[in-house]
Amino acid sequence: MQDTPPLLVEYVTPEPGTARLVLTGELDYTTVDEAAEEADKVLADNPRVIELDLAGLRFVDSSGIAVVMNLYRGAEERGAAFRIVALTTYLRHLLQVISLDDVFDLPEQASG
Repeated sequence: MQDTPPLLVEYVTPEPGTARLVLTGELDYTTVDEAAEEADKVLADNPRVIELDLAGLRFVDSSGIAVVMNLYRGAEERGAAFRIVALTTYLRHLLQVISLDDVFDLPEQASG
């Protein structure tokens, strides 16, 4: 039996006009609906800046990457800045392999 849910999604506003989604756990086809729902809430609030904190993710599959891309596109459509503020070494490598490091400005340091 698992002690923690496979994905925790926290929506925070670190400062006015900024929305941050903090994802912890595993972002895959079994958890993507929860993440997509929170991403839709962020977009509906129409912030000037949208941030993603991915430092707590242990695993991401293609459906998880799709959520990130949909949030990015939604930010662009609304004229909001989009940035990834934290990620793991694993995710940095994954984003580089699929060439998304050309799309996103990745933070300098990665954890884990």
